[in-house]
Amino acid sequence: MKKYSRQRELILNSLRNRTDHPTAEILYKDLKNDMPGIGIATVYRNLAELCESGSILKIKSNTGADRYDGKLQPHIHFECNECHEIYDIEIEEMSTRRIENEIRRLTEDIGAEYANSSIYITGLCKKCKVLVNINY
Repeated sequence: MKKYSRQRELILNSLRNRTDHPTAEILYKDLKNDMPGIGIATVYRNLAELCESGSILKIKSNTGADRYDGKLQPHIHFECNECHEIYDIEIEEMSTRRIENEIRRLTEDIGAEYANSSIYITGLCKKCKVLVNINY
């Protein structure tokens, strides 16, 4: 167990209280208001430790920089191909079990052992879909 770190606690609390999925750089800029002395390397190091401990999720974005999520309950991520925002899609516990069982079955079909899964969907968000239709 890592010793207590005020910076790590600040990063974790920030991520748990957000609905967006910030990059390390965005998080760093936001945290500078509360802790002016924090460095970008400290943010990256603590994000890595929080990911490794399972306290937060790292989201591999299709647009470059990794994003981070403090929400650990099962949910699906949707990234807009236009504005690159990442949205959470909530799913009921029963649906989660059905999806996990199907993924487990598909994994067994290829002779592999299931460990965990993450569902990542891309497309156009509601806002960008409207804008694209207006421009045509």
